[in-house]
Amino acid sequence: MLNSRTFFGTDGSLVVSDPAGIDQAIYTKYLGETGVVGHVMGVSVCVQTEIKAAYEIGKRSATELRAGNISISGSVEKVYINGAMLRLMLGQYTDAEEGAGFLIPSFSMKLILDNMAPAGDAGNSIISVFGVMFDSWQVNLPEDDFMMEKLSFRARRISLADNEIA
Repeated sequence: MLNSRTFFGTDGSLVVSDPAGIDQAIYTKYLGETGVVGHVMGVSVCVQTEIKAAYEIGKRSATELRAGNISISGSVEKVYINGAMLRLMLGQYTDAEEGAGFLIPSFSMKLILDNMAPAGDAGNSIISVFGVMFDSWQVNLPEDDFMMEKLSFRARRISLADNEIA
């Protein structure tokens, strides 16, 4: 039977893995061995497919629709920890005004959805987003609430593993 569970925001965890362009020791220093990003509050993933319509002369409606380019983007919000993502995004530009080159790191992100009811039961879903590059970083410091950071990203590919329930 297909997974038909309803998930709540607290049922998910975000793992940033497979960094490209970053020294593994630096990656582990900032994100730990597991790559779990702590206290994730809001993750959004948007997939847009460009649909192209073909029209024939004399007809008002399209005779054919074709799928075009696919664009994957989104954002991640979390309780501010230490600006590790900003440091990874800027690389040597966090310490120096000028650097040898600007390499934006690329990651894989896994959104693991599991409400564990009952604990360890089958039926979780994993959304994997590949080739993620964070393109903006923002910090919010409200007067009487938690400091938050928000990152937006673009990605190359997405997949979904929806584990079946026996």
